[in-house]
Amino acid sequence: MRPRYSVAFAAATVFRGIRGALLTPPGSQVYCAMMSDSVNDVRPFRALHYDPSVVKNIGDCLSQPYDVISPQQQEAYYRLHAYNVIRLILNRIEPGDGENGNRYTRARAELDRWRRDGILHETVRPSFWIYEQSFDLTGIGRKTVKGFIGAVRLRDYAERRVLPHEKVLKGPLEDRIRLTEETDTQFEYIWSLYQDRAYVIDNILDEQAKDAPIIDYVEKPIDVRHRMWRLTDPSTCEIVRRTMARLKIYIADGHHRYQTMLTIRDRMRKRFPDAGPDAPWEYIMMFLVNSEHEGLTILPTHRLLNDIQVDSLFKLGADILEHFHVKKYTFRDGEEGEVRRRWLRDLQDVGPGDHSFGAYIVNTNGYYLLTLRDEEAYEELVKLDYSSAWKLLDVNILNTLILERILGITEEQLSLSTSIAYTKDANEAVEKVRAGEMQVALILNPTALGDVITIAENDEKMPRKSTHFYPKPVSGLVFYPMDRDFHAAK
Repeated sequence: MRPRYSVAFAAATVFRGIRGALLTPPGSQVYCAMMSDSVNDVRPFRALHYDPSVVKNIGDCLSQPYDVISPQQQEAYYRLHAYNVIRLILNRIEPGDGENGNRYTRARAELDRWRRDGILHETVRPSFWIYEQSFDLTGIGRKTVKGFIGAVRLRDYAERRVLPHEKVLKGPLEDRIRLTEETDTQFEYIWSLYQDRAYVIDNILDEQAKDAPIIDYVEKPIDVRHRMWRLTDPSTCEIVRRTMARLKIYIADGHHRYQTMLTIRDRMRKRFPDAGPDAPWEYIMMFLVNSEHEGLTILPTHRLLNDIQVDSLFKLGADILEHFHVKKYTFRDGEEGEVRRRWLRDLQDVGPGDHSFGAYIVNTNGYYLLTLRDEEAYEELVKLDYSSAWKLLDVNILNTLILERILGITEEQLSLSTSIAYTKDANEAVEKVRAGEMQVALILNPTALGDVITIAENDEKMPRKSTHFYPKPVSGLVFYPMDRDFHAAK
């Protein structure tokens, strides 16, 4: 059970941890020296947000993050509301687009118009924004995850204060840089984690969330409830800030957006060398959640393979026994559904240290449960200069043993190939194989949160499609303008 403390107790905890910092006024020489030695600088900030007196149903203005929106979803968001955030984060590409008129310049024009017409409200007091998501998971029930949105000072990865676990790709990076430079605004907050076993911040957020939320929206069709509160009390914000000052931050989702802001920060430093350390482009919006929070959820990403030669499929069946214990779940007419449920249940019910996968091959009458025979033998086989933690990630066992060693598909080929697809839904994966759309479904268990943090601490990167933090934070709750006039007008 999480310990429950009052805000006063939280203040005392921070007081002990930072040795009197709560008695040191911000701006003083002692305070500045103390903060310069801190691990991270997380601040409340002035924001833009939809004005509820003008936009009556703010939920219709929100969307999924830009990088998970399909063309069909993009069109649906356009139809949903004239002020939907899709027009800012992922404006449509139109015929005749060029240097002077394109999706980025249209996003800027929309933003300017919304600010001018009062669609977006400019806050005066710096605030943290408490954000809660409630959702259902099949077989588990209702879960809730709660964190807060703050402005985090950008740190180079070499400083080891903000730690990634994924690589970034060039294409999405260039797109986000163009949008952010054109609009001079951060529209989306990246999802990051911190480790606070004392739950100092969580207890503050829970206390604040007893009040009525300023946004309360159920996202269809996935039935995720999103609620938001504003934390403005300066002394409470200071407790949050000083607690975060001693903690590392781990990027969960949003590596491209973080790299975008590092690039923009460096460019702005060259353009405005006298702007100082607190220029608005020195910070990035983050949705910050305690890694100890009971609602944090990582879903697995299953693999679907196609265009595999017939002899490779035979090789898969023969060679798999060398490395895995294999259990077959045979089904007959009328039994498939029950057998599938038992197979998936057994896959999820793995013991500590076990590495198991589900496999289904086209035109067969059974599901397979594959369990790695010998961790040490596998590590000896993998001649890569990585830690044991990295090698023993389920996704790496799958990549190195099944895909690369048996089927001959390398990690580089995976990133370029159209012969592999991904899904979060195990049943969807099976149905695509049963329908003949794909040849093989490989079903995984989710990556453990502790493994994500360990890999980040080891300065290693996970392979593609290793983690899917769920649910995605919706875009459009708050925006962070980076024009200096906005932040100067306090």
